[in-house]
Amino acid sequence: MTNPKTLRRNTDPFTSHESAEKVDTNRMEGIVYAVIDSFGETGCISDQVQYALPEYRYSTITARYKPLKDKGLVIVDGTAFKGESGRNQLKMWSARHYHHETVTDEDRIQALAEIRAGV
Repeated sequence: MTNPKTLRRNTDPFTSHESAEKVDTNRMEGIVYAVIDSFGETGCISDQVQYALPEYRYSTITARYKPLKDKGLVIVDGTAFKGESGRNQLKMWSARHYHHETVTDEDRIQALAEIRAGV
């Protein structure tokens, strides 16, 4: 589970502290991971993840990338493509697709359960 204290700085205003406590980080990590995973072996850039999740703000989505990378669930290898802004964005893959691992539906269910549980 992502600790809410890592979602804000000690010098942030109290409103940031309150917001950090209310974010369901495990749920959002699971949602963002599922979108990245859905792109399969082609991977995706941040713009594509954001287009797939129009109901969430940019910062809510992009804040999930680092924890997913730190947990080894998402891989970034330095490959970049131009985004809508014209600037390069790093390509992301779910680890299973990046490593070309065969995964069953049971494996997917277990992985999502672990994300939700914060493992």
